[in-house]
Amino acid sequence: MAPLLAIVQLLLVPILLGVGLAVRFAGSSRPLNVVNYANVKDAAALHRWAGNRLLLLPVGFLISGLVSLREPGLSALLFGIMVAAILIVGIWLTLGAEKF
Repeated sequence: MAPLLAIVQLLLVPILLGVGLAVRFAGSSRPLNVVNYANVKDAAALHRWAGNRLLLLPVGFLISGLVSLREPGLSALLFGIMVAAILIVGIWLTLGAEKF
């Protein structure tokens, strides 16, 4: 089970990297569901800000996946921490979008 969690974490890295980069370079499109774009003055700045925060997730999953491969006993703990990180980043984006 532990090596499987490490592999899952490493497989999430390119997916989350793609999502983060897509949001980062979205320009004036509307890729974020949690944002009321009617209240947004500068969508491009919002997407740059949100994309930068979303890019923290693949970095975290890469680190946790590599550590999980070396120390399989930590894989469940690190996976749980990264799931919590996803929730925290989602809340951070929701609350921070009001600045734009």
